[in-house]
Amino acid sequence: IIFQSFCKGSSSAVLFGEMMCKKLKASAVAAVCNKTGAYIAEEMRCRIPAFNGNRVNLEKHFLKSMAEKEDFNSFITYIKDPRKQLEAFIKEEVERYLSTMENSETQKIIRKNTEDIRGAIGQALFETTKDVKKKGGDIEMWVKEFSTKLGKSLTIDSITCQDFKDINDFDFLKEEMEKGLNIITEEMSNLSLIEVNKCRQSPEQILIDQLCNCCWEICPFCSTVCTNTVKDHSSDKHSALFHRPRGVNGVHYTGTDQLSTEFCTTAVASDGSFYPDDSDRTVLWKEYATAGERFAAWSITPDNSMLPYWKWFVCHFQEKLEEYYRKKFHGNGEIPQQWTMCSKEEAIKSLDAM
Repeated sequence: IIFQSFCKGSSSAVLFGEMMCKKLKASAVAAVCNKTGAYIAEEMRCRIPAFNGNRVNLEKHFLKSMAEKEDFNSFITYIKDPRKQLEAFIKEEVERYLSTMENSETQKIIRKNTEDIRGAIGQALFETTKDVKKKGGDIEMWVKEFSTKLGKSLTIDSITCQDFKDINDFDFLKEEMEKGLNIITEEMSNLSLIEVNKCRQSPEQILIDQLCNCCWEICPFCSTVCTNTVKDHSSDKHSALFHRPRGVNGVHYTGTDQLSTEFCTTAVASDGSFYPDDSDRTVLWKEYATAGERFAAWSITPDNSMLPYWKWFVCHFQEKLEEYYRKKFHGNGEIPQQWTMCSKEEAIKSLDAM
């Protein structure tokens, strides 16, 4: 009877150990991927110039990248949905970085993280077995203790112990679990960067969460994004280092098909006026803050600063902008001759002033 009971308990421990390892596998793989993803994201923040500065620095490198590619559709996405295009830029940079990582370097990082996770599980197994034996506990206590000691980074789905109440040799259970963990460890050591970048805490998602957690309000005139790094900066008004010609966003002179080449910073220094809404009401540019809440929320410095980058953009993509908005740069919106002298190289270099 004692021999039969031992065999039954041993077979239950083998089955239970296999079941626990299967449940642990997904969590362990995710933990290794997340740990590797966090490491790569941190490395990129240090090594990639676009990611190792402030929001303005990121914007500068992002705009340079778009100019170099000369992809009109990317510009339009940026103008209409800046966050979407910036996220696409981050994803592209991550893919480029991962493609340049040597396989030996990758495997070294993954193996180290695998060993760390394996060590954490092994320690939890050891402490659980010791504590449950000391307290004279049963399998239910073992599962509860093990889950607690694994911590938040490693979780296992709920498991019923109803059919395993005969397990009382926890040293044997520990040995069976370790056998399964050795197999899991081997599989985790061979994870690829593709799998790492698909996990919940992938390098690209970590960087998007870090770099895009800022203000995304846009200028009511030209739709330039506020460059404040704080998402909710209610005590400070929205602002941008440089604005752009309003025609870039499709703004045209009322009652005409003439796209505007006027910069916000120049307009607010003028004696002219604008229509803040669809009514006939006009507001002096110098008093733009009185036009309504969305205007008052912005601080636009009246000066003659005109970033050459946007001059080049308007000239280079004039036909495509006119086709996209079905309006023209003529009449009051005639492109100044001097703008056409701005080269792409000068446009890109002008971003260094940001």
